[in-house]
Amino acid sequence: PAAPFPAAAGMSGATRSSGRPVLEVLLNALGLGIWALHFGAIYAVHAVSCERGFAGRILLGLPLVPVAVIVLTVLALAGLALVMRPPLRRLDGPLDEGGETEPRFTRWFAATTAALAALAVVFQAVPALVVPACS
Repeated sequence: PAAPFPAAAGMSGATRSSGRPVLEVLLNALGLGIWALHFGAIYAVHAVSCERGFAGRILLGLPLVPVAVIVLTVLALAGLALVMRPPLRRLDGPLDEGGETEPRFTRWFAATTAALAALAVVFQAVPALVVPACS
């Protein structure tokens, strides 16, 4: 009799239990995680600087809060570039790997999610740089 799911019929037990699907899901979510960490870090920088009176401090000739936001933004964008790089490099891979028929979609989704997270990081950093802290 034919297997109910033809793609699963060719998969060995070692392929299913290798942990790779978990890694793929984590890679897909990593871009959003970096964006969320960036958002929380910017919020924390503003909250602490207002609460502790650091908003007016100067670091390297620049206000402390914008410098911290710039550093956090550069770190987040660098992390997102690292997340996007492997899926983009393997995007032209085969349509079928070990019985899995959607590896290209998974890679595309990881790269697209990280790219949208990069856009969100820039979108939330600009107001944090333009609007004065504690205003």
